[in-house]
Amino acid sequence: MTDLLLVTDLDHTLVGDPLALGELNVKLKALRHRVSLCYCTGRSLGSARELQREQGLLDPDAWATGVGSSLLWRGEAIPAWDRALRQGWERQRLQRLLSGMNGLRLQDAAEQSPYKLSYELGEMLPPEACAPFVEDVRRRLNEAGLTARVVFSSAVQLDLLPPSAGKGAVAGFLQTMLGLRPDQVLCCGDSGNDSSMLGGPWWGVMVANARPELISWWEQHRPNTLLRATRSYAGAISEALETLPLL
Repeated sequence: MTDLLLVTDLDHTLVGDPLALGELNVKLKALRHRVSLCYCTGRSLGSARELQREQGLLDPDAWATGVGSSLLWRGEAIPAWDRALRQGWERQRLQRLLSGMNGLRLQDAAEQSPYKLSYELGEMLPPEACAPFVEDVRRRLNEAGLTARVVFSSAVQLDLLPPSAGKGAVAGFLQTMLGLRPDQVLCCGDSGNDSSMLGGPWWGVMVANARPELISWWEQHRPNTLLRATRSYAGAISEALETLPLL
């Protein structure tokens, strides 16, 4: 029986401190019969699985890859998830629109997927320029009559996803699928592409090593269900398990 859904980003959240990761693995192994584990990452599935082997990560129940644009539960696709992603998604039109935007270039083919269109800037934007950049992208989409979820990460990476995709959507979908209450869900992250799941109605933890764009988002919104951890990487997840009323 699942008492807790743990949804965590990988790079710079779960991964980054081998000692803290080892300590967390021990905790999660002891709780494995009560916890459903989802790795929710911007990486492709192949890249995420390679990281799992390199870092000795536990086997998850769910892989949510491509910034929440692909979801597998125990190795199998979920038809209801895929049907939802197809609604309102016009990838070719989006690509034509953004091909003329100065400074953007398509990421490598390995970073693209049917439900993720990924770009990067030539150089990182200063923190104060990130929000105006995202607003400019959204304005262009609106003027063209297009809808997409705009995700900007690490001041340099731009992902466009179907309106019903994203890390927060993954957490909500799995919560409903497992029949859990919001207080039985914990989401963990470090960067801008984690904000949709950290700002949900469930528990969240922001690692102490969070990136500037996520700290800026937190300063603007300050969700009362979000723990700003004093520990970094996997240590922040252990901190949340120890301090929040979860299990």
